[in-house]
Amino acid sequence: MNRIFVMAAVGVAVLWTAAAPAHATPELFSQAKSSGMPVKNCQYCHTSAMPKKDNFKPEDLNPRGKWLLDEKDKTKSPNVNVQWLKNYPGGE
Repeated sequence: MNRIFVMAAVGVAVLWTAAAPAHATPELFSQAKSSGMPVKNCQYCHTSAMPKKDNFKPEDLNPRGKWLLDEKDKTKSPNVNVQWLKNYPGGE
């Protein structure tokens, strides 16, 4: 019985992780900064300085963030790649 419960819990955790929406992380911020982007705070891609990690909505993104989310969807990538920012058509 315990083994079935553990396997079910692992399965739910894997599905939950795969279905979770992408959101910004300190790592994305650091990667963007180290790749030469003029990133000063979260508002480089978000509408607020402190994005809501647990309650992400595309409306919380500014045009640059929405563009990144579109690129993620176009490439069918599981995550945003900060290198895409080099191709952002809206400028710095």
